[in-house]
Amino acid sequence: MKKYKIDKMKNIGNVIFVVEGGRPETGGTELRLLKKIFADILGYEVQELRRGSEEFIAHGQHPQFRVFALNLPKNQLTQLTEDAMDELFCRLREEFHIKPEDCPIFYLYDRDVLSYKRNELRGKYVKKYTDPYGTDNGDQGQLLLSYPAIESYLLSCMKDDTVKMAFKLGQEAKVALTNELCSENDADKTDIHLKTVDFVFSEDTEEAEKRLIHSINEMDNGLETFGISSYDLDNLAQTLLDVYDYQQQKYKADDVFSLLSLVGMALLELGVITEIE
Repeated sequence: MKKYKIDKMKNIGNVIFVVEGGRPETGGTELRLLKKIFADILGYEVQELRRGSEEFIAHGQHPQFRVFALNLPKNQLTQLTEDAMDELFCRLREEFHIKPEDCPIFYLYDRDVLSYKRNELRGKYVKKYTDPYGTDNGDQGQLLLSYPAIESYLLSCMKDDTVKMAFKLGQEAKVALTNELCSENDADKTDIHLKTVDFVFSEDTEEAEKRLIHSINEMDNGLETFGISSYDLDNLAQTLLDVYDYQQQKYKADDVFSLLSLVGMALLELGVITEIE
């Protein structure tokens, strides 16, 4: 098994995450997760823009190293249009004086079987958005899916062999996460969807860092289960497509997806988590 370490001194510059979920009053799991990882644990600045909100919410203060966590006006990946992105990027240029075209961009979305038609994602999104810095075709951004939902990532921070778990719907993964958290924290389920990220990552920094690294080990374990024993962080296009195709076959055969999230790829590509040689 590979060994990893966290590098809190890594110069990540400005990074853009466009994520699913989010409500103006509370944000969503993805926004809370990015705030927890990059501001609370790693010490970078996070600028959060919730769906329907006119104002950015700042977490931390580190203007040299900033993570922009953004919601699109509408939730589904199919709303990832040039017009929608241009509107977001215009705000970043005007308010923060950065050039989005020079920033790595990651798209974090769920592989929700109820939200998309069969094979709707493969050609238009999975094969198109493969590089955070842009491809030769000019398609900038990397799509990192969670199967079936972002809760897969949170479960992978806590549990071993999560790839052996399988669900059809994100709601089922949410139930599994809720049960795990209530058991571990002796908590009730009232508004627990607002507390999941804080429950997964305790205030103890060392323990939180261990869970970040555990998620990478779980991702590697899942990829090996799919027959992907190695991958190149500078050229992930084929790996991302192989994962998608494997999961499509899994769903076709068993009506479920194996639990796997690719969120950790962004942490590896940014260099905030690195392999120990």
